[in-house]
Amino acid sequence: MLAQALLLVPLLCAAPPERVELVFGGDVIPHGEVKEAAADHARADSGDAGPARSLNHEGWDHVFGPIADVLRSADVAMVNLETPISGNPLARTAPLLFDAPPAMLHALATAGVDVVSTANNHVFDQRRAGAEATWKHLAEAGLRSVGTGPSEAAAWEPLIVEKHGMRIGFLSFTRWLNGARNPEEPETSPHVAYVPYRGKVKGSWQSPEAAVELVRAAARRCDALIVAIHWGVEYSHTPNPEDRKLARALLEAGALAIIGHHPHVLQPVESYRTSSGRDTLVAFSLGNLIANQDRHYVHGRRMEADGTKRDSVLLRFSLTRPQPGAPVSLEGVAVLPVWIENNHYVARGRDRVPRHIQPVLIDEELRAIHERLLALSARALTQPREVRQERTTLERRLDMARYRRELILRITRPPGSDVGSTESGRRPAG
Repeated sequence: MLAQALLLVPLLCAAPPERVELVFGGDVIPHGEVKEAAADHARADSGDAGPARSLNHEGWDHVFGPIADVLRSADVAMVNLETPISGNPLARTAPLLFDAPPAMLHALATAGVDVVSTANNHVFDQRRAGAEATWKHLAEAGLRSVGTGPSEAAAWEPLIVEKHGMRIGFLSFTRWLNGARNPEEPETSPHVAYVPYRGKVKGSWQSPEAAVELVRAAARRCDALIVAIHWGVEYSHTPNPEDRKLARALLEAGALAIIGHHPHVLQPVESYRTSSGRDTLVAFSLGNLIANQDRHYVHGRRMEADGTKRDSVLLRFSLTRPQPGAPVSLEGVAVLPVWIENNHYVARGRDRVPRHIQPVLIDEELRAIHERLLALSARALTQPREVRQERTTLERRLDMARYRRELILRITRPPGSDVGSTESGRRPAG
């Protein structure tokens, strides 16, 4: 008995495995109608003392509400912030010139986002002052960022987050700058981590080979390194061959996962085993998380050609290791299909109908539709006209959601892929 008890002591004293849950979303783009949709749902207190106070971050809580449970379920959630936050309500904007209010950042934080990538082609849309103002508003919202900084070295500095005994590094850079450029002097503010497709551009930048070495150095400073990259060809579902080559070099250099943005449509999520035997991951593009593209989509009309800019995913996976000091592995990779709901035609055609532009978890949408159809089926066989109309509307919506889900999974999980999916955006029980 004593021997058995002594054998149990090491088991009882062993540290539990370390595990960190991560969730990633795509591009957050504040198109004009997205801002209008937020404003249509803004709520403020009615107190008489002082100015009215927003109760839902000027309506932005409504915009991100449908995906908040998934984002909050993660230990760390990250999205691509494809806009400056100047804080100037009179800032000039245009279809390809972005700005968003600070309230949007507070809503992202409330929804569960922890980290944003600011390295993208719209970082200088409000000039250099807008990039610097963005850092201030991010700090006020409690969000951490990576990819830009007051110098070139700061822009390339990895963000290291400690969770459950694990040091997780985040690095971010862009391959596009929309004709803008970094300062010539590397110590001048602000800078974005920049790896152009073609060398000899103006301002400071890094070559792909230099980026590989920066990733190698960053990987040595943490237990797991995630690299976010703004790259690829807009509206193409096929990764750029040059980016494929770079992705493999970065993974071989020590990155555990690469998260891609910029094409505004989905591209494959692929696993890759390095020469040293590490299982790694590259998601070439997560698509738009919130935007107003493809607002004219109507289900049933050129379905393959339209709507793809409203297809999105949340990518979820775990970082695990059996004991402190052991290598970290990547497990439980899953894509959660998302559809950007947009009632453009309804809002345009009827007075006083609020706009709805929201990322919606398709599996949750399918569940809700099924439950409602079952409830309607339980009624008498002779149903009022409005009930029959509701059934017809729900059946059309069910068909659309099924179609978009199948299309999303076909793009992100090509034949032979070992990347999983889940039936719900919620964390699995247990």
